[in-house]
Amino acid sequence: MIKIVTISIALLLVISAYAQKEDGEELFDEASCLQCHNVEDFKDKDIRKAKSFMQMKDKVFACQIANDAHWFDDDVHDVALYLNHEYYHFKKKED
Repeated sequence: MIKIVTISIALLLVISAYAQKEDGEELFDEASCLQCHNVEDFKDKDIRKAKSFMQMKDKVFACQIANDAHWFDDDVHDVALYLNHEYYHFKKKED
């Protein structure tokens, strides 16, 4: 019984993380972030400014303010999760 509950919780966490990434990708696309950035801004470790998940999340927050995106904190977090999954690959996601 404990194994079933543990597996169920783990599955829910994976589904939730996937949904957050999907939401982040949608928000990123809707805000037309690639009008100001190009993919290399995120991929190239030598030119990107963020060196940690928290720094990157702060940059996302600043961009949403500068572009009047009107995102909630959860939206900023979802976009940061999407960028981390697709480009940055920071090992530890500090919340």
